[in-house]
Amino acid sequence: MALVSSPQIVVAGHIVRDPAAAIVRYLELHGGTVTHYDFRAAAFDEVNPAIWIIDRAGSAPWAAIPLDAQLKKADPLVVNGLYDKATALWDHFWDDRPVNVSTAKISKVLYLMRPHLFPILDSHLISFYRSAARTAAIDVAEKRPSLGRFKTLHWEAIRRDILGSHTALEALRQVLARTEMKLAHEAGRRLSDLRLLDILAWAASPEQSAAPRPAPAE
Repeated sequence: MALVSSPQIVVAGHIVRDPAAAIVRYLELHGGTVTHYDFRAAAFDEVNPAIWIIDRAGSAPWAAIPLDAQLKKADPLVVNGLYDKATALWDHFWDDRPVNVSTAKISKVLYLMRPHLFPILDSHLISFYRSAARTAAIDVAEKRPSLGRFKTLHWEAIRRDILGSHTALEALRQVLARTEMKLAHEAGRRLSDLRLLDILAWAASPEQSAAPRPAPAE
């Protein structure tokens, strides 16, 4: 395969020096995850019980958030804006969750429904972004004290990276479109900025675990 290269992207303070090569490597290792999980995102009008078992899904306020809602527009400083609506949807599940339902399971389902808005907050991403999320929480609390109860704001930390990497993400998509890997073409066209950043967070991780992220939601 021809070498690919795109401008560096900073993810939670870590530099990914060649994002395009990182994405291609991820796809070589975990192409099935992207094909059978990510490419199904935003293809549901309602949550199928086979994907999610919480009865609350039927009464969740999905209509309050458009299918193409984007995390970069979810500014936590905007009262009653997209961030607050996303929080309300999250809380709808979180407040009545069974014991075996975790942050990761809820975020996987919400990602499937709104793939440009909800990060997949599994243990890896939570740990990777912890420092940046603490900084984001301090910054936001100074301007919106009602959110001061949160010690970490992972959504906001990730949102800041998306905003700061806008040009580089566009360049990344252009490079992926020129690779010889068909799945890379499709990933560059179909994956959200949010999911591309998630893959780059995996690439920037010191351990770079060989386990696929994420597994399809249960």
